[in-house]
Amino acid sequence: MATDQQNFEQPSAGAADWDSSINGNFGILEFGYRARGQAGGDINTGDILTVGADGFSRQFDPNSEDIYPHLLSISALSSGDEANFIAFGSVRSLGIFTNVVAGGPVYVSVLTPGMVVSSYSGANRNVGIAHYDDGFVFQPNGVPQFPETLVDVASIDTVNGSLHLFQMDMGRAGWNRNVGIIGDSGDLTMLRMFSNSERLDSQILFSTISGGVNAISNHLDQAGWPFFNTDPSTYSGLIYGELTTMSLSVESDFVGVTLTMERYR
Repeated sequence: MATDQQNFEQPSAGAADWDSSINGNFGILEFGYRARGQAGGDINTGDILTVGADGFSRQFDPNSEDIYPHLLSISALSSGDEANFIAFGSVRSLGIFTNVVAGGPVYVSVLTPGMVVSSYSGANRNVGIAHYDDGFVFQPNGVPQFPETLVDVASIDTVNGSLHLFQMDMGRAGWNRNVGIIGDSGDLTMLRMFSNSERLDSQILFSTISGGVNAISNHLDQAGWPFFNTDPSTYSGLIYGELTTMSLSVESDFVGVTLTMERYR
């Protein structure tokens, strides 16, 4: 039998294994502000949840830009179960939060909705900061951080008059500080960057002049522009490139594209 408010298991009178139900109450330790709610599906202990317009709480999927993290589950639930959730506070568990790093940020996995992870790769939406290797302070709106600066290079073997597609892992959103086009040929190349793998004109984030630029030296464009990924099928957060070697080029050789990005999430 479980108590109404705390969801603590109480052993039955005379039960031989009375210790199991009591010890099971401490699978997760928590302290903070609570909210009462109802599960809209199966929920694991420690899951990050979102509350839908219907009032039900479900595992948070950070791939969606239209929903936000609201709660943390402190018990395993089935659809329709009512329970208390953590709205803000500190949580710790020896068996659940084994993949967080003390002092580091905590994110929600995009591969396993609701699950917390410490690595940014394959993750999204900061929901707190770890104060132990097995616990963290849950803050649904995340922890303010300085943006992470990333530099990535795409190497392309060009052919006259050809179009080359490539992608770079730069996160879900950020601010580009500069774009570099480097090479050892006299080819004129036109570079365009897109927010989506469809690479439509409406998704262009950056473009050089239509006639192309000379890559024989380091062409650096320091015009800042915001980056955001709009591809719903992307997990890690990619930016999509298109490099066109102009038909009047005089050589075929190597061209490299460098991006310096401040990643926010």
